[in-house]
Amino acid sequence: MASDTVVGNVSVAVNPDLQKERDTGTFDVRELSQLLHGGPEKLMRKRELEHLLFSDPVFQDAERAFKSKEEIYELAVQKSVKLFEWKRRYQWTEEEFDTAVDLTCHDLALSLHHSMFIPGIERLATDEQKAEWLPLALNFKIIGTYAQTELGHGTNLLALETTATFDPMADEFVMNTPKITSMKWWPGGLGKSSTHAIVLAQLVLRGKNYGMHPFIVQLRSLEDHTPMPGITVGDIGPKLALQNIDNGFLMMNNVRIPRTNMLMRNAKVSRDGHFSTSGSSKANYATMILIRVKILSWASSLLVQGATTSIRYSAVRRQSQLKPGGEEMQILSYQSQQYKLFPALAATFAYHFVTKTMTAVYEKAYEEIIGGNNRLLAELHSQSSCLKALLSEETCVFLETQRRSMGGHGYMLMAGGGAYLLSAMTLPTVEGENTVLYQQTARYLMKQVANALSGQQLQGSSSYLTADPGYVCPIKEVNDCRNTRILLDIYRNRAYGIVTGTARKLHADMTSGMEQHVAWNNNMIRLVRAGKVHSQYYAVECFVEGVETANVRPELRTVLHKLCCLYALYGISSNSGDFLETESVTVAQMEMLRMVEHQLLAEIRPDAVSLVDAFDMHDITLHSALGCYDGNVYERLYQSALKEPMNRTQVHPVYYKHLRGLLKGSTLSKL
Repeated sequence: MASDTVVGNVSVAVNPDLQKERDTGTFDVRELSQLLHGGPEKLMRKRELEHLLFSDPVFQDAERAFKSKEEIYELAVQKSVKLFEWKRRYQWTEEEFDTAVDLTCHDLALSLHHSMFIPGIERLATDEQKAEWLPLALNFKIIGTYAQTELGHGTNLLALETTATFDPMADEFVMNTPKITSMKWWPGGLGKSSTHAIVLAQLVLRGKNYGMHPFIVQLRSLEDHTPMPGITVGDIGPKLALQNIDNGFLMMNNVRIPRTNMLMRNAKVSRDGHFSTSGSSKANYATMILIRVKILSWASSLLVQGATTSIRYSAVRRQSQLKPGGEEMQILSYQSQQYKLFPALAATFAYHFVTKTMTAVYEKAYEEIIGGNNRLLAELHSQSSCLKALLSEETCVFLETQRRSMGGHGYMLMAGGGAYLLSAMTLPTVEGENTVLYQQTARYLMKQVANALSGQQLQGSSSYLTADPGYVCPIKEVNDCRNTRILLDIYRNRAYGIVTGTARKLHADMTSGMEQHVAWNNNMIRLVRAGKVHSQYYAVECFVEGVETANVRPELRTVLHKLCCLYALYGISSNSGDFLETESVTVAQMEMLRMVEHQLLAEIRPDAVSLVDAFDMHDITLHSALGCYDGNVYERLYQSALKEPMNRTQVHPVYYKHLRGLLKGSTLSKL
């Protein structure tokens, strides 16, 4: 990146405080950038795509903060259309297109067409149906979304109320949303953009319900985009964030679709109305699981933005003195500020390795699932559920801490922190509410505990449940607290203790005569806790193994090792009660662990700016006056204030309408 940049029409150099931070880094930033982006070729390709995108005014969007919801949506549609056109023109691979989408921070209106509609067809349709629908979708002859969630039901898919009733006389399905609670609610792109949707509905044959299945429904005319007969569709209204997406509602009143519009890879309805299965019904969840895996990447990206912004700003911002009469200190040098920022910085790297691991797990499992082998499906569902919950939950907490760490300026929309947080706040509820997801993982873990007790050798993420419970933490001196394998064992023992303890309590309640559903509800807090500690153990494991296997030079490995230690130690410190309760550590060991945690803050301090630089976030992607690469935050804040529409005139019309009368006394005299 250049050492000079342009703010408004004034050329300015990089802030000297920020440049000093870059000059004192202990590792090669380029090497880490290449690791994070999958190699030098992919990093170079990302930068080429950046140059293409951000040379176009459509993607610069400098005045986004001052736009209305409708203006933001229109620009997002324009961006989507542009990306689709370029994908076709330049023959981008799916990976290149995904990279371009990431560079826009998913600031598109039609993202579900690519992320859910097309994958839904690929995973749920027969070969004949793919031949019919995929060319239309891939060539943008139709625009699709994925309509699952209803006004009255979200995570509980079995209770969805939308129906698809087969009419054998017409060889059609009749689609209905019979109650207000059964209308589809929330699908992105549904409100005003999409022409088609994959609709999840209860299949009804001769009065019998055969469960939830996917159907392609045309929503709008391909001639003039008006809703089809029987379709009522619209935008659900303003949200806390993501105004670029027209999240919509959909009601269907006797909407007829051809029988062949049922996606029949895993289940079929014949011309005479006979129902048969041709694969596991659980495979219908493949698209939803894919999105949960993608959410890991989205959470990671938002946290990278927050870390980049808050750490760069903290290197530039000076506030107060430790020694009276001395120079004001960079707030990044205060230990309390480091404790706000560096655990989140460490988490960004943890999330990178978690996402990389889970993506590989999904790809392997999906290949087996489409081949008819579902042996990995339960494991995949469990891990995607709890990790989606963990990363989305922690990201929101970290981002709010980062926003506050920037003081009063962090409250401004142009600072970026608030926008990152509001975007992240969608993640704990989208594609499964987190409390429910932790329970789904806990249900799997309870079964695995039972399997272990029956003598089975467990595989995968729950293999630790067969471990010898006689664990004694080996920490004897301070340096032991930097051994990531010891730290991982500490997490493993905590997970073992809490998961097996929850299983024992649940079993005891049911043995006493309590009905299973009552016992489950009475232990729900324990079960959620079990799912959470399992996910935290797995996240640390991914980080430890990622650092150990990374092909990097010693200087970089040292820095990554410190970040890994800090991530693990911060989790132990923040959840000390769990670790003490399960006798994973003693009180004396906890004191040593905390001592090393605090030591690591000072050790990471010289590399903090270089670490966020390695994520290679373009200023336009970052969209923050406080996080810009040049560090000239005050100039950028002032320039952004000048763009405020209220500043276009020296005297606002409100003066003539209201203030003048008050100031001149005429209003009060009339009273």
